[in-house]
Amino acid sequence: MKATLAALALAAASTAPPPATLGVAERAGLGLAAIRPQALSARTRFLSSDLLEGRGTGTRGHELAELYVATEMQALGLEPAGEAGTFFQTVPMRAWRVDQESASLVLHPPGQQAVQLIRGQDFVALSDGEHSEVETDAPVVFAGYAISAPEYGYDDLRGAELQGKIAVVLNGAPLSDRPNFFPPAAHAVYADRSEKVRRLAERGAAGVLFVYTPDWEDAMPWEEFVRQAREEGMDSLEGGRIGTAVSGVPARAVVSLRGLEKLLAAAGLEGGVRAILEKADAGRLSPQPWRLRALLRSSAETREVRSSNVAGLLRGSDRSASGEVVVLSAHLDHLGIGEPADGGVIYNGAMDNAAGVAVLLEVARAFSSLPTAPRRSVLFVAVTGEEKGLVGSRFFANHPTVPKEKIVADLNIDGTPTVFPFLDAVARGAGDSTLAVSANAAAAALGIEIAPDPDPRANVLIRSDQYSFIREGIPSLFVTPGLKGADPNARRQWIRERYHTPRDKWDAAWDWEGVARFARLQFLTAFLVAEDENRPRWNQGDFFERFARKPVAPQHR
Repeated sequence: MKATLAALALAAASTAPPPATLGVAERAGLGLAAIRPQALSARTRFLSSDLLEGRGTGTRGHELAELYVATEMQALGLEPAGEAGTFFQTVPMRAWRVDQESASLVLHPPGQQAVQLIRGQDFVALSDGEHSEVETDAPVVFAGYAISAPEYGYDDLRGAELQGKIAVVLNGAPLSDRPNFFPPAAHAVYADRSEKVRRLAERGAAGVLFVYTPDWEDAMPWEEFVRQAREEGMDSLEGGRIGTAVSGVPARAVVSLRGLEKLLAAAGLEGGVRAILEKADAGRLSPQPWRLRALLRSSAETREVRSSNVAGLLRGSDRSASGEVVVLSAHLDHLGIGEPADGGVIYNGAMDNAAGVAVLLEVARAFSSLPTAPRRSVLFVAVTGEEKGLVGSRFFANHPTVPKEKIVADLNIDGTPTVFPFLDAVARGAGDSTLAVSANAAAAALGIEIAPDPDPRANVLIRSDQYSFIREGIPSLFVTPGLKGADPNARRQWIRERYHTPRDKWDAAWDWEGVARFARLQFLTAFLVAEDENRPRWNQGDFFERFARKPVAPQHR
């Protein structure tokens, strides 16, 4: 079948459409041939145009993008799959902006002069989205990664006395290539900062200082993080509280390595940052009270916001299977209008993620061009608020517009091969479920190599919208371009100079045929999942099985 698919992908464009009685392979070939690089370029161009003002969550530009996507879905013949017979699912949100200019973090070593950390260089203040004014003066305790993982024999919170204390916590988590000690999936999940805050709250902590480790710096330069900290934060509202609300731990900040050095010096600890990072790499972290108090002050203004997910459904053709749904997701939002930088004030987000939404729509077009829909239904969802912390996808995964128990998989699209050659792909999550079968078959049929995750420490698996579905027990895939054929220095330079800046603009010279090949991989993977007689499931013993939904007992009348 793989060879047949590959041959048909090449031949279908030059042959007359066969009758609607075609088999699986022939139908797949027609869908592959329907994907056009010109359409991908055009959609990306519009979605990332200045007229949409960067598609900031809750802005008019995002509303225009929502309408555009809904209009495209309607034109493709998709059924409205939002609320009240529309393509839209409203996401109520709270927004907050921390006043970084008035924030302060002062260290008080016993018997010594106070040390005031420098805003923007040593630290940035965060908000919990619940408190407008925070003033916390408390002793400082080092809490390692703030992880308690008994299944791996690891607990750097064991014995920690955190009641009323401010915890200093490293970003990230331990990592190994062994299944019995923080393999990549466990590493990514345990690195989730919201879960770290929850564990600290359970132990009575009053505040947290996250350390901006080298791994965090590699993913996002400190300067960019500082800029984003001046922008609005957002979260969905659930019963009057934000969706990730944690009672307690109102005092929150992030300290740079330079700020950590000042903390260590004020506490009178030898070895500095290097000693702590070496212990972290060796798995030898342990909680430690520091002879130090810290006073953190911050304030934030809040407001209510509404934004929408956009959802369209292609109904399956098999009466017994069409009730099950394969979700394809991509985030519609970007950073909107922000601080002036090289390239202007509009953060257009062409690669991130206008091109991903263009792929989503072109894959929808490929499905709608099939003479017969696949067995299962396919739901296309353009989500809001990804840049604000996966807000829209988390809201959808918690409150889906289709029965949650009928969602069999999520295939998320975020990051496309626009700038560098598309010679291989990374299928994050493939090794955790039977979705690997479909992903590998699709890649083999298209002659695309599947490469291992080149940087597990980056925690990519929890940094885009597939994680919202994983947390709800839904097997998920996040297929992204690999690194083959790209100069590592050029890629690193692009991330530092263009990613999340006004310079991420549409370019006619991008490799649009490479984007089309990427879209064909997404389509064929989703097609095979939708056609498979077996429902996707987590692999036995996989880390993500802990999130799997328990079977519902039959109701007897």
